[in-house]
Amino acid sequence: MAIWGILEIFKDQQLLGRVRTELEKIGFHDAVDDHEVERLLAVPLLQSIYSELLRLRVEVQTLFFSNEEDFQINQWRIPKRSLVAVPAGHGHRDEAIWNTKSGQHPLDQFWSDRFLVYPGDAQSGPRRLPVAPGHSFLFGHLLFFKRALDKLPPNAHYQNALGDIARQYFQQEGCYYFDTWPVSGLLLIIVSPHMANQIHANPNISMQRPPLLPRFFKPIAGGPNMFDMREHEWKPWRTVFSRAFSAENIASLIPNMVDETMVYMETLQDFAKLDKLFYLDLTTLRFTIDVIGKTILNARLEAQKGYNVLADCMLSQIRWHQANGETNPFEYFNLVRKTIHWWNGRQMDRYIGSELDKRYAEYQADSKDKRSKAIIDLVLQGHIPQSQDQQQPTGLGDRLDPTFRAFATSQIRLFVFAGHDSTSSAICYIVHLLSANPEALSRLRHEHDQRLGTELAHVPSLLKSQPHVVNSLPYTTAVIKEALRLFPPGSCSRAGQATVALRTDSGKQCPTEHAAAVFIIHSELQRSPVCWKRPDEFLPERWLVKPDHELYPVKGAYRAFEIGPRNCVAQAFVMTELKVILACLVRQFDFFPAYEEFDRLHARKGKVEVKKTYRGERAYQVEEGAAHPADHYPCRVAVRGGGKVS
Repeated sequence: MAIWGILEIFKDQQLLGRVRTELEKIGFHDAVDDHEVERLLAVPLLQSIYSELLRLRVEVQTLFFSNEEDFQINQWRIPKRSLVAVPAGHGHRDEAIWNTKSGQHPLDQFWSDRFLVYPGDAQSGPRRLPVAPGHSFLFGHLLFFKRALDKLPPNAHYQNALGDIARQYFQQEGCYYFDTWPVSGLLLIIVSPHMANQIHANPNISMQRPPLLPRFFKPIAGGPNMFDMREHEWKPWRTVFSRAFSAENIASLIPNMVDETMVYMETLQDFAKLDKLFYLDLTTLRFTIDVIGKTILNARLEAQKGYNVLADCMLSQIRWHQANGETNPFEYFNLVRKTIHWWNGRQMDRYIGSELDKRYAEYQADSKDKRSKAIIDLVLQGHIPQSQDQQQPTGLGDRLDPTFRAFATSQIRLFVFAGHDSTSSAICYIVHLLSANPEALSRLRHEHDQRLGTELAHVPSLLKSQPHVVNSLPYTTAVIKEALRLFPPGSCSRAGQATVALRTDSGKQCPTEHAAAVFIIHSELQRSPVCWKRPDEFLPERWLVKPDHELYPVKGAYRAFEIGPRNCVAQAFVMTELKVILACLVRQFDFFPAYEEFDRLHARKGKVEVKKTYRGERAYQVEEGAAHPADHYPCRVAVRGGGKVS
């Protein structure tokens, strides 16, 4: 081994110089005693050289057998007392395991630095870390990403491209590094439930939002909010807002949900009478913003019937929002977008501020009234100091503190966005999937007949008088969860941490220290053939089978509302809202997707047709705040039986 080491070092003059420099640093002398040996062993370069020599030049075979019973190695069954020889040479030259730095250092050649790990260099170290191919010194992976995006429909969600890269190159790893320089930083893309579970189980990373997130949410929320707050700021407010989404309070909100759903059904009936193509997503957005408006402000916005400042400015803000707008340097020159964001933000702040002032005045007049658990009331109650007996607030001024007023406004703007945007997307995809799967639709209607009765006109009053009846609809719940699995409205990100490394599905350790964001791609994870049987099929029954069934979901593979301490605080509210809507809708209407008609109406004469499907799906997801169906889901609707809504 010593001879091989001398040969490799002296034939490379640069390496020889490096070794001599390292020896000079530790003050090495010709005489070698125990102390000198310890110092030599502590030199990383010498350690790496020795390890590389063992890998390349040493061939050993390990012999073993089982004396007691047969055993299994992958697909081979080894009889007991059979001698098994395991040569090391093959494993030492396995390109799936060892780092070659993108082929620069083949495994049949000596490379002195193969075992050295350099901070900030994801391609250093002995193990071959999963790094996306096609890296450029000047543009990171952006040129490679452009090629991946070019394979999609022009407006398809960028996360589809990230998912395609994972599926093509890293399905067995469950993750990969992706460099977005010079637009942003290094991302660690996660598509494995086992790796995602490591994140939410580790408090050092599960609570940490990435620094890019506040810039993403700035146009929407206007300032620091529950979604991007640091842990110490977030915790007390999570407790406050959890009260709004308790089981008791959600049940009390069902009558409001029913009232707004009836308005929504009137709109659908009007479209049915006209027998014309309309855009379900646009119609539904105004409906869901009415529902969340009542929950947040305890006031009717009536966006379904006409203009509302808060509703229309938020909808406009989302239309003009761009996912990378706050990180892309070229977006700083988009003055039109900036002006519209500024104007919408100013209007929303004025509207919400007026509501806050009104509620504050009411609270001053009657501070003992705690009946309302609307978001706006909980925000005020969480801020106003209380006396020891909790009966009277102390230190109430004539006006709200301006700093808190701005903070409260940002929280309300966030809840307006989060409470309507993803819910509208979910409704559209539930309708889409049920329309394409008549057996599931028939089973859903049968459950409603059994649990809610066959008199459709009585369903709204039943839901209002017995709100807990929505908890007795297991197949309805399964339909919703399966739709959210196939078309999740968002994903999850956490900030990389110096002390956290994640173990890949193949056993490698991936440091997160230099990752600007650790990004869990729900759309790919929730359809991964590695952890889902029949992953692209709409099978609500997978949520009703027993744990030993092949369809039973893998732990952590379903993350529509995320998992862990910073999961969606309103997930129970959303599930209840969707069940109420389906209970009122599915037996009253039939929906018919109209993409073919839409494409004919919008055909571009004389121009090359662009790709219009992703993995065979025309209603592919696009980025418009949350992930929404392409082209706002053009469709037609008919009242079942050709009559009026009951």
